[in-house]
Amino acid sequence: MFYKYETHLHTSEVSKCAYNTGAEMVRAYKKAGYTGIFVTDHFFNGNCTISRKLSWKEQVDLLMQGYENARKEGEKLGLDVFFGWEFTLNPYAADFLTYNLDKEFLLDHPYIDRLSLEEYSKLVRKNGGLLIHAHPYREAEYIHYPPNPQPHLVDGVEVNNTMSDCPSNKNYLAWRLARKHPRLIRISGTDIHSADLAGLGGVAFRYRIKDSKHFIDALRAGDAYLIIDGKITDREGKPIREVV
Repeated sequence: MFYKYETHLHTSEVSKCAYNTGAEMVRAYKKAGYTGIFVTDHFFNGNCTISRKLSWKEQVDLLMQGYENARKEGEKLGLDVFFGWEFTLNPYAADFLTYNLDKEFLLDHPYIDRLSLEEYSKLVRKNGGLLIHAHPYREAEYIHYPPNPQPHLVDGVEVNNTMSDCPSNKNYLAWRLARKHPRLIRISGTDIHSADLAGLGGVAFRYRIKDSKHFIDALRAGDAYLIIDGKITDREGKPIREVV
């Protein structure tokens, strides 16, 4: 038996590019047979709905909206919901999924959206966070710089990004990067913006994840299987027979 988790998900409460609310995403993933989701809305330096004119506390409160709405619906339906975000290097140079940090961390570190990648990486990892380079080789109109992965500043890489701007993600290059640097954690994510696409990506474990800390411990232990195009695979992307 596998427990499935979406690792890369956007809600319309916070991400300008998303079409569905946190609650709608929860219902879609419950129907798709998932155990949990990580809400990773765009951070203030990304494609975010939140005004930069607000105070830092007001911005943080609003950033939590998609997650909070998803969490409440998840409690009703029995789907675990965890908090994260997608940090963007401006002007839209690269994106980094950030896990195992919370609202208190954000309130204690105002305006971290202005940090360089070096500064941000050091702060996140010092405080127990996990940093994953999302779609490291994506090319798109809104990305103003050519891909420039810096594996020494992250803990892992999204080797499979299922939907957004596909096939410009160039996942094969992300796989190549991960194989070149064996210490990097490998994850898959749908990068979902529309609930009708639920179930295509994420990671799976043989056991249920208790919280965000448990999640990153499980990743570091090498216990994650990758969900690619709706199929559970090993860390090399080879399909595994799911036993119910």
